[in-house]
Amino acid sequence: MDELFSCRNCVHNSGQSLNSGRGHGYCQFHSSVIIDPIQTTCKYLHRKDLPRFSVDEATREHAYEFTMFSGLVNLVTKEPIGIIPYSEKYYWEHGQFNSLLNSLARYHKTNRAWIFIESLAGGVDGMRSLAHASLVRRYMDRCAKWTSSYRLVLSMVQEIDIEPRFEDADLISSSYLGIEEARTQALWDVIFARISGVQEYGWHSGVESLLWITDELNGGLSKLDWLKLKLELTETKPKVTDVIIRHARDNGGFFTQNYEQEPELESEREDY
Repeated sequence: MDELFSCRNCVHNSGQSLNSGRGHGYCQFHSSVIIDPIQTTCKYLHRKDLPRFSVDEATREHAYEFTMFSGLVNLVTKEPIGIIPYSEKYYWEHGQFNSLLNSLARYHKTNRAWIFIESLAGGVDGMRSLAHASLVRRYMDRCAKWTSSYRLVLSMVQEIDIEPRFEDADLISSSYLGIEEARTQALWDVIFARISGVQEYGWHSGVESLLWITDELNGGLSKLDWLKLKLELTETKPKVTDVIIRHARDNGGFFTQNYEQEPELESEREDY
């Protein structure tokens, strides 16, 4: 259970999950390298596996437990962990360079955060898919409104039924979890991150059908049957897309800006 409240299961550490992403992580909230993600946490945890509103009580209890710490903390010993700035030079010198970690650590240097997030969309690479879903949710939560996020969520929805693929080197196996089981679990990490993102958008936008999109999935999710769920998601995707676009149009928020020429909204300009 403690693992669910570790940095591995937090959207601020976008490049790792409970079952994927070896080595160091990177917290985009604290702008720090995470040396031991499974043993690290903080009071700002935002779980990847479930929508925020559905685990609000548990996350508030977790935040209360770590209230007296301003930054990263050891999950077990409750000792504070100092900020470790990212150094590309260090990872090259130690033979540990990871292109995704490097990109995520440079996220705040991007002039427009949403452009960086859009660049991760598409494709089937499992680690990029995980990072994309996490960043969309993080951006949406930091903006705290649907108008700044609907385009990103629409993009995420278009790949909600695409199966993410993981290389063996991406996966975290153990004596009780072999490499193939780790691959299966890593797939579910991405799927839950995506579905939870749609639900969180439903919360921000006040669209009930998106808030409870899981009710539209007839058994594949509850039974963890990916082949069945994939078909259900493929059938549901056009409906969800239509709901998001219709809601945005009805509320005057559907591409009302020229994003190529006009400056970002104040809420979008910050380094989310």
